[in-house]
Amino acid sequence: MKKISAEKQKLVQTLRKNGLSHRDIAQQLKISLGTTFHYGKTVRLTSQQHQKLMLRTYAKGIGLYTPTERKRISTKGGLLSRKNYISPHSKEKLIELIQQFAQAKERIPTKREFVNYYRPILLYFGTWNKAIEEAGFSPNPVLFAKKYIATDGHKCDSLAEKIIDDWLYARKIQHTRNVRYANTRYTADFVVKKSFIEFFGLRGQLRSYDSHMKKKLKIIKENNIKLISIYPEDLFPTSKLDEVLKKSKLL
Repeated sequence: MKKISAEKQKLVQTLRKNGLSHRDIAQQLKISLGTTFHYGKTVRLTSQQHQKLMLRTYAKGIGLYTPTERKRISTKGGLLSRKNYISPHSKEKLIELIQQFAQAKERIPTKREFVNYYRPILLYFGTWNKAIEEAGFSPNPVLFAKKYIATDGHKCDSLAEKIIDDWLYARKIQHTRNVRYANTRYTADFVVKKSFIEFFGLRGQLRSYDSHMKKKLKIIKENNIKLISIYPEDLFPTSKLDEVLKKSKLL
């Protein structure tokens, strides 16, 4: 998913509120469908808007099918269902893609980076971790169980934190790990001068994580703390740290 400007994010939400489909918005703003869905997923269409989109879809072609044919292509037990789904990729091809990625990047891929292959992977392997094992690698069985040591010796909870730490060290930027927010139990991943840096790696994936994230953001606002937020798309598949952190005037 490509990160877009705040102005374009608001425009995505406005167009969605006006009843446009994600595909319509993506075409109009010239952004990917995944990016459109990410920034517009919080907007709920009214029943009238849903009906209008369904009628348009029906008129475009599905209405030309008989009830029996429509049932065959529906996601509820039809050709697109898990039972009848036919993958465009073989099991061997998926394993090869994982291995090629690992060889090129010197690490196993994340689910986010293989989103286009995720359904075929579930079809053949059942889970993401089993696919990684079939490719000859060891997935992390417990969240943040594997620790990484940065070049400067700092212990990091994830590969992403190590990448950030090494970026700071390579540019001789003094930084501190795991600094508390005010007098709370919450800590920031990094602090540079008076700027706090957080990697929000599981945003939108775990309720407990999102809850802690909201509490941190509230503390940050109440204490007028300068925060630099980094997300998975800023690091994978290609690092954009130069762009993200230069904007924060750390250099």
